[in-house]
Amino acid sequence: MNQNSLSVSSEKNDPGQQLFSSILSEISRKYKLDLSQDPVALERIKDAVEKVRLELETNLRSEINLPFISANASGPIHFQRVVARENFYPQRSDPEILRGQQKQIEGYAGQTQPSIQIKLPDRKPLVTYSLMVINVVLYLLQLLTDFLVGFDVPAAIGLKANELILAGQYWRLITPMFLHGSILHLGFNMYALYILGRRVERFFGSFRFLGLYIIAGITGNMFSFFFTPVPSLGSSTAIFGLLGAEGVFIYHHRKLFGDQFRVALRQIIQVAAVNILIGLSPGIDNWGHIGGLFGGAIYTWFTGPLFQVQGSPPLLQLEDKRDEKIPGIGFVIQLIILIGLIALIIFFRV
Repeated sequence: MNQNSLSVSSEKNDPGQQLFSSILSEISRKYKLDLSQDPVALERIKDAVEKVRLELETNLRSEINLPFISANASGPIHFQRVVARENFYPQRSDPEILRGQQKQIEGYAGQTQPSIQIKLPDRKPLVTYSLMVINVVLYLLQLLTDFLVGFDVPAAIGLKANELILAGQYWRLITPMFLHGSILHLGFNMYALYILGRRVERFFGSFRFLGLYIIAGITGNMFSFFFTPVPSLGSSTAIFGLLGAEGVFIYHHRKLFGDQFRVALRQIIQVAAVNILIGLSPGIDNWGHIGGLFGGAIYTWFTGPLFQVQGSPPLLQLEDKRDEKIPGIGFVIQLIILIGLIALIIFFRV
């Protein structure tokens, strides 16, 4: 789906396409990382190649500098390369330009650009994998009870049903984020959790990530409870919270991302907008999605990590300057606010 929009050119001999492919191959070979399934990274590489193409029209060299292009087990990867004009346009000699800009390349020839990696704390996505297991096990239980007793017992007990919440079954504002209506519903949400969850948990850490997931899920179910009477279930409320959290994280670290932060943030906004538009279809609880997005963004704004680069190249690392007590305090405060809002909604509806 992304190939046509992200490819630099369809022409085999186009230097932009060759450079694009060369960068992907180098990252794959050096870091054992396949970026072909990462649309954000591909878009950033495409933009960088196009910038090189324009700069080499009038300059002898141009530099590609992509901070945090992706991440592997060792942490984020920073890609840097200098492209010489004669390599990009080997068929052009332009002697007038070469003579006029000879000094530009003096002192540069023969230099090698070091590969810089910024080391992260070693955080395994244990909560992400645990949540995936919980969701799958509960769905199997849904299928089993439907087969044995003729109806879906976990869904009957845990889906969001406004009249039952008003009757005192308040757990229904939490349990829907662990239940699903079909294998397709489960598969789509687990794929999204696998992609987003690992990425967010690596930066947030397990404790803060779990708090984010719970807050986003409850906020999404609260929005659904307030704005629509239709019963609903699904982990997409919490998953939209991860999307909102990633957007806020990118915005807070825009100086670290440099010029590329706009590309990354635009991708997040586009994904959210497209999914909300899809949510206008019948049978989808769009209010739950919007609430989860809002809850995750608010939680991250006040409790998310605030990284700063420490050390000297090429030995750099990211350190979180946010007080380690803030995530727990923020979780409790936001949870109390949610409980208060839910209590007010119930009070005026009973």
